[in-house]
Amino acid sequence: MVPATVTPALSRQDWLAAHVGAHDADTIGCRAPAMPDHAKTRLQRWMTRLFGDNAPMPLADPRLEAVRRFACATRAGRLPDGTLIGELHQRGLDDAELAAIARFAA
Repeated sequence: MVPATVTPALSRQDWLAAHVGAHDADTIGCRAPAMPDHAKTRLQRWMTRLFGDNAPMPLADPRLEAVRRFACATRAGRLPDGTLIGELHQRGLDDAELAAIARFAA
């Protein structure tokens, strides 16, 4: 157990990704990131051109995208699933850092 006075070693980019996730939860919701055009069917591309696509754009770095999804889920009041937490652990974040992001996003 890490004492509450210890500041987790999160980078500026981690905090920015958490901010983006919290903002997404407040504005457009925690939907799956937008799919690139080459992965869409012809009908999906046509519908995107016709109606637009307000799905969040995925962040380029997989670690930052995972942080964004975690912050979004936390802000939306949902408990992030175990696979997302496992992915964050694999990408180098520990429980104290996840707790800091959760406090920020709440």
